[in-house]
Amino acid sequence: MARLRWIFRRVVTPVVGALLIWIVVLAIAQGPDIALGVDGVGDVADALAGLRIGIVTNHAAVTRDGLPTAIVLPSELPDTQLTAVFTPEHGLNASGAEPAIAAIPGSAPVFSLFGRVTRPTRQMLSRVDALVIDLQDVGVRPFTYVSTMALTMQAARRARKPVIVLDRPNPMGGLLVDGPVLEPQFRSFIGMYPIPYVHGMTIGELAQLYNNAFGIGADLRVVPMRGWRRHMSWADTGLPWVNPSPGLLTEDSPYYYATTGALDGTNLWNGVSTDARFQVILAPWIDGTKLAERLNEHQLPGVTFSASSVPLPFTHKVWSGVRVHITEPSLYRPMATTVYVLAEIRKLYGNQLVFRQPRHGLSLFDQVWGTRQVRLGIVRGDDASAIVARWQPGLQEFLVLRQRYLLYPDVPQFGDQATPQ
Repeated sequence: MARLRWIFRRVVTPVVGALLIWIVVLAIAQGPDIALGVDGVGDVADALAGLRIGIVTNHAAVTRDGLPTAIVLPSELPDTQLTAVFTPEHGLNASGAEPAIAAIPGSAPVFSLFGRVTRPTRQMLSRVDALVIDLQDVGVRPFTYVSTMALTMQAARRARKPVIVLDRPNPMGGLLVDGPVLEPQFRSFIGMYPIPYVHGMTIGELAQLYNNAFGIGADLRVVPMRGWRRHMSWADTGLPWVNPSPGLLTEDSPYYYATTGALDGTNLWNGVSTDARFQVILAPWIDGTKLAERLNEHQLPGVTFSASSVPLPFTHKVWSGVRVHITEPSLYRPMATTVYVLAEIRKLYGNQLVFRQPRHGLSLFDQVWGTRQVRLGIVRGDDASAIVARWQPGLQEFLVLRQRYLLYPDVPQFGDQATPQ
Protein backbone atom coordinates (compact mmCIF):
# COMPACT_ATOMS: atom_id res chain seq x y z
CA MET A 1 0.00 0.00 0.00
CA ALA A 2 2.84 2.39 0.86
CA ARG A 3 4.48 1.59 -2.46
CA LEU A 4 1.25 2.39 -4.32
CA ARG A 5 1.06 5.75 -2.58
CA TRP A 6 4.71 6.41 -3.52
CA ILE A 7 4.03 5.54 -7.20
CA PHE A 8 0.95 7.77 -7.25
CA ARG A 9 2.80 10.68 -5.66
CA ARG A 10 6.00 10.36 -7.68
CA VAL A 11 4.70 9.16 -11.07
CA VAL A 12 0.96 9.50 -11.62
CA THR A 13 0.46 12.97 -10.15
CA PRO A 14 3.27 14.63 -12.16
CA VAL A 15 2.13 12.96 -15.38
CA VAL A 16 -1.49 14.01 -14.91
CA GLY A 17 -0.36 17.54 -14.03
CA ALA A 18 1.78 17.73 -17.15
CA LEU A 19 -1.10 16.49 -19.31
CA LEU A 20 -3.44 19.12 -17.88
CA ILE A 21 -0.90 21.87 -18.54
CA TRP A 22 -0.47 20.62 -22.12
CA ILE A 23 -4.24 20.61 -22.69
CA VAL A 24 -4.47 24.21 -21.48
CA VAL A 25 -1.57 25.26 -23.72
CA LEU A 26 -3.20 23.63 -26.74
CA ALA A 27 -6.51 25.32 -25.98
CA ILE A 28 -4.82 28.72 -25.76
CA ALA A 29 -2.87 28.12 -28.95
CA GLN A 30 -5.99 27.11 -30.88
CA GLY A 31 -7.91 30.15 -29.65
CA PRO A 32 -11.63 30.35 -28.87
CA ASP A 33 -14.08 28.15 -30.72
CA ILE A 34 -16.38 30.75 -32.24
CA ALA A 35 -19.32 29.88 -34.44
CA LEU A 36 -20.65 32.79 -36.49
CA GLY A 37 -24.30 33.38 -37.27
CA VAL A 38 -23.84 31.87 -40.71
CA ASP A 39 -22.35 28.75 -39.10
CA GLY A 40 -25.65 28.31 -37.27
CA VAL A 41 -27.96 29.15 -40.16
CA GLY A 42 -29.22 25.56 -40.09
CA ASP A 43 -31.14 26.54 -36.95
CA VAL A 44 -33.57 28.51 -39.11
CA ALA A 45 -33.83 25.94 -41.91
CA ASP A 46 -37.32 24.83 -40.87
CA ALA A 47 -38.59 28.42 -40.74
CA LEU A 48 -37.30 29.05 -44.27
CA ALA A 49 -38.24 25.71 -45.84
CA GLY A 50 -39.91 26.09 -49.21
CA LEU A 51 -39.22 29.83 -49.45
CA ARG A 52 -37.43 31.96 -52.03
CA ILE A 53 -34.52 33.63 -50.29
CA GLY A 54 -32.84 36.98 -50.92
CA ILE A 55 -29.50 37.59 -49.23
CA VAL A 56 -27.90 40.93 -48.39
CA THR A 57 -24.17 40.27 -48.31
CA ASN A 58 -20.73 40.78 -49.82
CA HIS A 59 -17.29 39.17 -49.97
CA ALA A 60 -16.48 39.81 -46.28
CA ALA A 61 -19.35 37.63 -45.04
CA VAL A 62 -17.65 34.26 -44.69
CA THR A 63 -17.98 31.23 -42.45
CA ARG A 64 -15.38 30.53 -39.78
CA ASP A 65 -13.70 28.34 -42.41
CA GLY A 66 -13.51 31.28 -44.83
CA LEU A 67 -16.26 30.24 -47.25
CA PRO A 68 -18.53 33.03 -48.59
CA THR A 69 -22.06 33.04 -47.22
CA ALA A 70 -23.50 33.56 -50.71
CA ILE A 71 -21.95 30.24 -51.74
CA VAL A 72 -22.65 28.31 -48.53
CA LEU A 73 -26.24 29.38 -47.91
CA PRO A 74 -27.90 27.27 -50.65
CA SER A 75 -26.22 24.11 -49.37
CA GLU A 76 -27.08 24.90 -45.74
CA LEU A 77 -30.70 25.63 -46.67
CA PRO A 78 -31.38 22.95 -49.32
CA ASP A 79 -35.15 23.34 -49.11
CA THR A 80 -34.95 27.00 -50.18
CA GLN A 81 -34.19 28.76 -53.45
CA LEU A 82 -31.72 31.66 -53.63
CA THR A 83 -33.48 34.08 -55.97
CA ALA A 84 -31.75 37.45 -55.31
CA VAL A 85 -28.52 38.88 -53.91
CA PHE A 86 -28.34 42.46 -52.58
CA THR A 87 -25.00 44.19 -52.01
CA PRO A 88 -23.95 47.18 -49.88
CA GLU A 89 -21.38 49.88 -50.65
CA HIS A 90 -18.34 48.54 -52.55
CA GLY A 91 -20.41 45.81 -54.19
CA LEU A 92 -20.05 42.06 -54.02
CA ASN A 93 -16.27 41.87 -54.43
CA ALA A 94 -14.32 44.84 -53.11
CA SER A 95 -10.82 45.31 -54.47
CA GLY A 96 -8.34 42.92 -52.94
CA ALA A 97 -10.93 40.70 -51.30
CA GLU A 98 -10.08 37.10 -50.57
CA PRO A 99 -11.82 34.85 -51.30
CA ALA A 100 -13.76 36.38 -54.17
CA ILE A 101 -17.29 35.25 -54.92
CA ALA A 102 -16.81 34.08 -58.46
CA ALA A 103 -20.36 32.92 -59.12
CA ILE A 104 -23.69 32.87 -57.37
CA PRO A 105 -25.37 29.45 -57.38
CA GLY A 106 -28.43 29.36 -59.59
CA SER A 107 -27.45 32.61 -61.34
CA ALA A 108 -29.44 34.71 -58.89
CA PRO A 109 -29.50 38.38 -59.96
CA VAL A 110 -27.36 40.83 -57.97
CA PHE A 111 -28.85 44.20 -56.96
CA SER A 112 -26.81 47.09 -55.59
CA LEU A 113 -28.16 48.93 -52.54
CA PHE A 114 -25.70 51.81 -52.76
CA GLY A 115 -26.00 54.97 -54.83
CA ARG A 116 -29.29 55.84 -56.46
CA VAL A 117 -31.11 52.91 -54.84
CA THR A 118 -30.36 52.30 -51.16
CA ARG A 119 -33.11 49.85 -50.24
CA PRO A 120 -34.78 46.91 -51.99
CA THR A 121 -37.62 48.11 -54.19
CA ARG A 122 -41.04 46.48 -54.32
CA GLN A 123 -40.10 44.93 -57.66
CA MET A 124 -36.90 43.47 -56.23
CA LEU A 125 -38.73 42.08 -53.23
CA SER A 126 -41.33 40.41 -55.45
CA ARG A 127 -38.61 37.85 -56.22
CA VAL A 128 -38.23 36.74 -52.59
CA ASP A 129 -40.28 35.43 -49.67
CA ALA A 130 -37.69 36.16 -46.96
CA LEU A 131 -34.46 38.10 -46.55
CA VAL A 132 -31.21 36.97 -44.93
CA ILE A 133 -28.69 39.68 -43.96
CA ASP A 134 -25.04 38.76 -43.47
CA LEU A 135 -22.76 41.81 -43.43
CA GLN A 136 -19.49 42.46 -41.60
CA ASP A 137 -19.77 45.78 -39.76
CA VAL A 138 -16.73 47.58 -38.28
CA GLY A 139 -18.32 49.16 -35.20
CA VAL A 140 -18.47 52.77 -36.42
CA ARG A 141 -21.77 54.57 -37.05
CA PRO A 142 -20.86 56.14 -40.45
CA PHE A 143 -19.89 52.75 -41.94
CA THR A 144 -22.83 52.34 -44.29
CA TYR A 145 -23.49 48.60 -43.99
CA VAL A 146 -25.66 49.08 -40.90
CA SER A 147 -27.70 51.71 -42.76
CA THR A 148 -28.16 49.22 -45.61
CA MET A 149 -29.39 46.71 -43.04
CA ALA A 150 -31.82 49.22 -41.52
CA LEU A 151 -33.25 50.28 -44.89
CA THR A 152 -33.63 46.65 -45.92
CA MET A 153 -35.51 45.93 -42.71
CA GLN A 154 -37.80 48.89 -43.36
CA ALA A 155 -38.54 47.66 -46.89
CA ALA A 156 -39.13 44.13 -45.63
CA ARG A 157 -41.56 45.35 -43.00
CA ARG A 158 -43.61 47.22 -45.63
CA ALA A 159 -43.57 44.16 -47.90
CA ARG A 160 -44.37 41.82 -44.97
CA LYS A 161 -41.29 39.73 -45.57
CA PRO A 162 -39.40 38.18 -42.63
CA VAL A 163 -35.78 39.16 -42.03
CA ILE A 164 -33.05 36.97 -40.57
CA VAL A 165 -29.76 38.61 -39.51
CA LEU A 166 -26.71 36.36 -39.16
CA ASP A 167 -24.59 37.86 -36.41
CA ARG A 168 -20.87 38.65 -36.62
CA PRO A 169 -18.25 40.09 -34.24
CA ASN A 170 -17.71 43.77 -33.79
CA PRO A 171 -13.99 43.99 -34.71
CA MET A 172 -13.37 46.41 -31.83
CA GLY A 173 -15.24 44.21 -29.36
CA GLY A 174 -18.36 44.94 -27.38
CA LEU A 175 -16.95 47.24 -24.69
CA LEU A 176 -15.67 50.26 -26.61
CA VAL A 177 -18.39 52.93 -26.71
CA ASP A 178 -17.29 56.47 -27.52
CA GLY A 179 -18.34 59.69 -29.18
CA PRO A 180 -21.51 61.76 -29.37
CA VAL A 181 -24.92 60.20 -29.93
CA LEU A 182 -26.42 61.21 -33.30
CA GLU A 183 -28.82 64.15 -33.07
CA PRO A 184 -32.01 63.90 -35.20
CA GLN A 185 -31.24 66.82 -37.52
CA PHE A 186 -28.04 65.09 -38.67
CA ARG A 187 -29.69 61.86 -39.72
CA SER A 188 -28.42 60.58 -43.08
CA PHE A 189 -27.20 57.45 -44.83
CA ILE A 190 -24.00 57.67 -42.74
CA GLY A 191 -26.01 57.79 -39.53
CA MET A 192 -29.68 56.86 -39.38
CA TYR A 193 -30.43 56.40 -35.68
CA PRO A 194 -29.33 57.95 -32.35
CA ILE A 195 -26.33 55.79 -31.50
CA PRO A 196 -22.78 56.92 -30.65
CA TYR A 197 -20.06 57.16 -33.26
CA VAL A 198 -18.48 54.00 -31.75
CA HIS A 199 -21.37 51.86 -30.50
CA GLY A 200 -19.82 48.64 -29.16
CA MET A 201 -22.58 46.40 -30.57
CA THR A 202 -22.68 43.54 -33.04
CA ILE A 203 -24.74 43.92 -36.20
CA GLY A 204 -27.32 41.51 -34.77
CA GLU A 205 -27.62 43.55 -31.60
CA LEU A 206 -28.00 46.72 -33.68
CA ALA A 207 -30.74 45.03 -35.71
CA GLN A 208 -32.70 44.37 -32.51
CA LEU A 209 -32.08 47.92 -31.25
CA TYR A 210 -33.18 49.48 -34.55
CA ASN A 211 -36.18 47.21 -34.85
CA ASN A 212 -37.59 47.62 -31.36
CA ALA A 213 -36.25 50.84 -29.81
CA PHE A 214 -36.31 52.88 -33.01
CA GLY A 215 -39.55 51.54 -34.45
CA ILE A 216 -38.73 49.65 -37.64
CA GLY A 217 -41.04 46.83 -36.58
CA ALA A 218 -39.89 44.15 -39.00
CA ASP A 219 -40.53 40.43 -38.54
CA LEU A 220 -36.95 39.94 -37.31
CA ARG A 221 -34.92 36.99 -36.12
CA VAL A 222 -31.21 37.10 -35.25
CA VAL A 223 -29.03 34.00 -35.44
CA PRO A 224 -26.44 34.63 -32.71
CA MET A 225 -22.81 33.60 -32.55
CA ARG A 226 -21.54 31.00 -30.15
CA GLY A 227 -18.35 31.51 -28.17
CA TRP A 228 -17.95 35.26 -28.74
CA ARG A 229 -17.47 37.51 -25.70
CA ARG A 230 -17.70 41.28 -25.45
CA HIS A 231 -14.08 41.76 -24.45
CA MET A 232 -12.86 40.16 -27.69
CA SER A 233 -11.24 42.26 -30.38
CA TRP A 234 -10.95 40.62 -33.78
CA ALA A 235 -7.45 39.44 -32.93
CA ASP A 236 -8.90 37.56 -29.95
CA THR A 237 -11.37 35.60 -32.10
CA GLY A 238 -8.82 33.71 -34.19
CA LEU A 239 -11.09 34.22 -37.22
CA PRO A 240 -9.70 35.07 -40.66
CA TRP A 241 -9.81 38.80 -41.46
CA VAL A 242 -11.46 39.65 -44.78
CA ASN A 243 -11.40 43.38 -45.48
CA PRO A 244 -15.02 44.62 -45.37
CA SER A 245 -14.08 47.58 -47.57
CA PRO A 246 -10.99 48.30 -49.71
CA GLY A 247 -9.24 50.52 -47.12
CA LEU A 248 -9.59 48.25 -44.09
CA LEU A 249 -6.85 45.77 -44.85
CA THR A 250 -5.89 44.55 -41.37
CA GLU A 251 -7.77 43.49 -38.27
CA ASP A 252 -6.72 46.64 -36.37
CA SER A 253 -7.84 48.97 -39.19
CA PRO A 254 -11.25 49.70 -37.59
CA TYR A 255 -9.56 51.41 -34.62
CA TYR A 256 -7.65 53.75 -36.95
CA TYR A 257 -10.66 54.22 -39.22
CA ALA A 258 -12.74 55.28 -36.20
CA THR A 259 -10.05 57.83 -35.29
CA THR A 260 -9.22 59.54 -38.58
CA GLY A 261 -12.29 58.75 -40.65
CA ALA A 262 -13.92 61.38 -38.44
CA LEU A 263 -11.75 64.06 -40.09
CA ASP A 264 -14.04 64.14 -43.13
CA GLY A 265 -15.18 67.69 -43.68
CA THR A 266 -11.85 69.25 -42.67
CA ASN A 267 -8.76 70.17 -44.70
CA LEU A 268 -6.72 67.49 -42.90
CA TRP A 269 -5.68 64.26 -44.64
CA ASN A 270 -5.68 60.77 -43.12
CA GLY A 271 -3.35 59.15 -45.64
CA VAL A 272 -6.10 57.37 -47.57
CA SER A 273 -4.86 55.74 -50.81
CA THR A 274 -1.43 55.17 -49.24
CA ASP A 275 0.12 52.50 -47.01
CA ALA A 276 -0.45 54.89 -44.08
CA ARG A 277 -4.22 55.02 -44.64
CA PHE A 278 -6.17 56.05 -41.53
CA GLN A 279 -3.01 55.98 -39.37
CA VAL A 280 -1.88 59.58 -39.95
CA ILE A 281 -3.23 63.12 -39.55
CA LEU A 282 -1.51 65.48 -41.97
CA ALA A 283 -1.52 68.94 -43.57
CA PRO A 284 1.12 70.92 -45.50
CA TRP A 285 1.45 73.40 -42.61
CA ILE A 286 1.75 71.05 -39.59
CA ASP A 287 5.02 70.61 -37.69
CA GLY A 288 4.70 66.94 -36.82
CA THR A 289 7.37 66.94 -34.12
CA LYS A 290 5.74 69.80 -32.23
CA LEU A 291 2.22 68.37 -32.56
CA ALA A 292 3.34 64.89 -31.44
CA GLU A 293 5.04 66.38 -28.36
CA ARG A 294 1.92 68.34 -27.41
CA LEU A 295 -0.32 65.30 -27.82
CA ASN A 296 1.95 62.93 -25.93
CA GLU A 297 1.94 65.34 -22.98
CA HIS A 298 -1.74 64.48 -22.46
CA GLN A 299 -0.87 60.81 -21.91
CA LEU A 300 -4.06 59.71 -23.61
CA PRO A 301 -4.95 56.10 -22.77
CA GLY A 302 -3.86 53.42 -25.20
CA VAL A 303 -2.15 55.66 -27.77
CA THR A 304 1.05 57.55 -28.57
CA PHE A 305 2.01 59.85 -31.44
CA SER A 306 5.10 60.37 -33.58
CA ALA A 307 6.01 62.81 -36.33
CA SER A 308 5.21 61.59 -39.84
CA SER A 309 5.40 62.75 -43.46
CA VAL A 310 3.59 61.15 -46.39
CA PRO A 311 3.75 62.01 -50.11
CA LEU A 312 0.42 62.83 -51.72
CA PRO A 313 -0.44 60.28 -54.42
CA PHE A 314 0.25 61.40 -57.99
CA THR A 315 2.00 64.60 -56.86
CA HIS A 316 5.43 65.74 -55.71
CA LYS A 317 3.98 67.23 -52.52
CA VAL A 318 4.67 65.87 -49.05
CA TRP A 319 2.29 66.54 -46.17
CA SER A 320 3.43 66.34 -42.55
CA GLY A 321 1.81 65.71 -39.20
CA VAL A 322 1.51 62.81 -36.78
CA ARG A 323 1.17 59.06 -36.93
CA VAL A 324 -1.21 57.41 -34.48
CA HIS A 325 0.15 54.37 -32.60
CA ILE A 326 -2.57 52.42 -30.77
CA THR A 327 -0.71 50.62 -27.99
CA GLU A 328 -3.57 49.23 -25.89
CA PRO A 329 -6.89 48.82 -27.72
CA SER A 330 -8.80 47.94 -24.55
CA LEU A 331 -8.03 51.38 -23.10
CA TYR A 332 -8.17 53.40 -26.29
CA ARG A 333 -10.91 55.99 -26.97
CA PRO A 334 -10.83 56.93 -30.68
CA MET A 335 -13.32 59.82 -30.66
CA ALA A 336 -11.90 61.47 -27.55
CA THR A 337 -8.45 61.10 -29.11
CA THR A 338 -9.57 62.80 -32.32
CA VAL A 339 -10.96 65.73 -30.33
CA TYR A 340 -7.62 66.18 -28.56
CA VAL A 341 -5.82 66.16 -31.92
CA LEU A 342 -8.17 68.74 -33.43
CA ALA A 343 -8.01 70.95 -30.33
CA GLU A 344 -4.20 70.98 -30.37
CA ILE A 345 -4.10 71.72 -34.10
CA ARG A 346 -6.51 74.61 -33.55
CA LYS A 347 -4.34 75.98 -30.72
CA LEU A 348 -1.15 75.71 -32.78
CA TYR A 349 -2.43 76.80 -36.20
CA GLY A 350 -5.66 78.70 -35.65
CA ASN A 351 -7.72 79.28 -38.77
CA GLN A 352 -5.43 77.12 -40.90
CA LEU A 353 -7.65 74.30 -39.67
CA VAL A 354 -10.69 74.65 -41.92
CA PHE A 355 -14.11 73.02 -41.64
CA ARG A 356 -15.46 72.89 -45.19
CA GLN A 357 -18.57 74.76 -46.23
CA PRO A 358 -21.95 73.12 -45.53
CA ARG A 359 -23.43 70.83 -48.13
CA HIS A 360 -27.22 70.98 -48.47
CA GLY A 361 -27.33 73.14 -45.38
CA LEU A 362 -25.31 70.79 -43.16
CA SER A 363 -21.56 70.63 -42.62
CA LEU A 364 -20.13 67.26 -43.67
CA PHE A 365 -18.08 67.22 -40.46
CA ASP A 366 -21.26 67.71 -38.41
CA GLN A 367 -23.01 64.93 -40.33
CA VAL A 368 -20.13 62.55 -39.66
CA TRP A 369 -20.06 63.36 -35.94
CA GLY A 370 -23.84 63.57 -35.64
CA THR A 371 -23.70 66.94 -33.88
CA ARG A 372 -22.39 70.47 -34.41
CA GLN A 373 -21.17 70.76 -30.82
CA VAL A 374 -17.74 69.22 -31.53
CA ARG A 375 -16.99 71.60 -34.41
CA LEU A 376 -18.23 74.63 -32.50
CA GLY A 377 -16.16 73.68 -29.47
CA ILE A 378 -13.01 73.32 -31.58
CA VAL A 379 -13.60 76.66 -33.31
CA ARG A 380 -14.14 78.41 -29.96
CA GLY A 381 -10.91 76.97 -28.62
CA ASP A 382 -12.56 74.96 -25.86
CA ASP A 383 -10.44 72.46 -23.97
CA ALA A 384 -10.69 68.97 -25.40
CA SER A 385 -11.79 67.59 -22.04
CA ALA A 386 -14.77 69.97 -22.00
CA ILE A 387 -15.83 68.93 -25.51
CA VAL A 388 -15.61 65.24 -24.58
CA ALA A 389 -17.53 65.84 -21.36
CA ARG A 390 -20.50 67.28 -23.28
CA TRP A 391 -21.34 63.98 -24.93
CA GLN A 392 -21.12 61.89 -21.75
CA PRO A 393 -24.79 62.29 -20.61
CA GLY A 394 -26.08 61.10 -23.99
CA LEU A 395 -23.57 58.28 -23.99
CA GLN A 396 -24.72 57.10 -20.57
CA GLU A 397 -28.36 57.13 -21.72
CA PHE A 398 -27.42 55.04 -24.73
CA LEU A 399 -25.60 52.50 -22.54
CA VAL A 400 -28.77 52.02 -20.52
CA LEU A 401 -30.90 51.67 -23.67
CA ARG A 402 -28.60 49.23 -25.44
CA GLN A 403 -28.44 46.92 -22.41
CA ARG A 404 -31.87 45.51 -23.34
CA TYR A 405 -30.64 44.38 -26.75
CA LEU A 406 -27.27 42.82 -25.98
CA LEU A 407 -27.03 39.19 -27.01
CA TYR A 408 -23.74 38.61 -25.19
CA PRO A 409 -24.08 40.43 -21.83
CA ASP A 410 -21.22 38.60 -20.16
CA VAL A 411 -19.30 41.56 -18.71
CA PRO A 412 -20.15 44.83 -16.91
CA GLN A 413 -21.01 47.81 -19.08
CA PHE A 414 -19.05 51.04 -18.99
CA GLY A 415 -18.94 54.33 -20.83
CA ASP A 416 -16.46 57.06 -20.04
CA GLN A 417 -14.40 55.44 -17.28
CA ALA A 418 -11.29 55.56 -19.47
CA THR A 419 -12.07 58.86 -21.16
CA PRO A 420 -8.99 61.12 -21.05
CA GLN A 421 -9.24 64.26 -18.95
